[in-house]
Amino acid sequence: SFRMRTAIVLLLATAVAGVPLVTVNDDHEMKLHLMPDMATNYGAVCLDGTPAGFYFAPAWGDAANANNWQIYFQGGGWCYDEMDCLGRSKGSLGSSTGWGPTSSMGGIMSSDCTINPDFCQFNRVHMAYCDGNSFSGNRDDPVEVNGTKLYFRGRRIIDAVFRTLYTMGLAEAENVLLTGCSAGGLATYLHADYVGSLLGSAVSLKKYKAASISGFFLLHNTVEGLPVYPDEMKYIFTLANSTNGLNAKCIANKTGDDQWQCNFAQESYKFIDTPFFALNSALDSWQTGCIYTAEPVPKNSTQNGDCGAAPGWKDCSANPEQCTTDQIKAMVQYEDDFMIAMNSSATYANPSNGAFIYSCHTHCAAQSSGWNKFAIGGTTMQQAVSLWWAQEANDAPANSNNYVPCLYGTSTKPYACNPTCQ
Repeated sequence: SFRMRTAIVLLLATAVAGVPLVTVNDDHEMKLHLMPDMATNYGAVCLDGTPAGFYFAPAWGDAANANNWQIYFQGGGWCYDEMDCLGRSKGSLGSSTGWGPTSSMGGIMSSDCTINPDFCQFNRVHMAYCDGNSFSGNRDDPVEVNGTKLYFRGRRIIDAVFRTLYTMGLAEAENVLLTGCSAGGLATYLHADYVGSLLGSAVSLKKYKAASISGFFLLHNTVEGLPVYPDEMKYIFTLANSTNGLNAKCIANKTGDDQWQCNFAQESYKFIDTPFFALNSALDSWQTGCIYTAEPVPKNSTQNGDCGAAPGWKDCSANPEQCTTDQIKAMVQYEDDFMIAMNSSATYANPSNGAFIYSCHTHCAAQSSGWNKFAIGGTTMQQAVSLWWAQEANDAPANSNNYVPCLYGTSTKPYACNPTCQ
């Protein structure tokens, strides 16, 4: 199994996943808003039954940004079965009990206009993650595990956040960017169109787009040919009753036995109507350990995944420069498989969309220094998103917003091919 550990802190992905725990000294910190009324009236609760919530900072600076919004899905992996979710419910990814009073982030969520010129002054919302399956579960009755009740209510949390934000100015929104990182990046794929429907009553809305950070987790077997990650995601899809919490067109396109596949970005991506930008490494540091070289976790264990545990792969999965020449060929195969999964969809070539797919072995780089540093053909991640954000619908040829990665070398070290990754 490959789950992200419960040691993941509330605000950001793990340091192991390449994201620093403190990204900015932010004068415009987002402040916590818990929703006890939504917990009581709509059942919008975390795994442990505590009220869900979000962090919010109002627009500032130029008055033109007063009705512009950036809404962010927090990440932090998933839980994969009853015992794993029980363990998760005792920490900040399954309970609001220990959430801090403020949140601040870097990169695409920074309020520093030298780092994030397009969105720095927007109203910013950080949707706190505590449901276990990328804000997609919608199970009426709790699941009782060892005498503890667990609630899978991700879809209700989305609804509750937007109901609350409508009373805080979102009803007057003009320009909205939906984003998120890791499990929150997956949520951006899964819920982009649903969030668009929730914004339908914002009568002044001019532009709504979505940009996912490191959320394109492959439906892929391990180097040993084992479906570790697919099996894990299939189980939480069923446990959380996520059928009605995913992209509705994807679900309608699948038979009942295959609907769990819509819990994956590569399947939902095919059906997304929202103008969409994908920010991802083709050799993502979380995926190489927790999808490609993972081992199954024993039943009745609270261990959240067994990443990089395939015999002989620990060092290579953590750092491609530690791979043997045979192993690096397998890593290049994963890069190839990633690009095939993405560009085989018509969504990829749609002129309203874009993608910045790089080779740097990192995770969630768009909310850290990689946002302004990683470049393809002389264009940084930030510049690529800026060009796409400014573009009017269909005002560009197909694929014009797409940036593709180089492939790692396979014969001599260093294998890395993009010097801006360093």
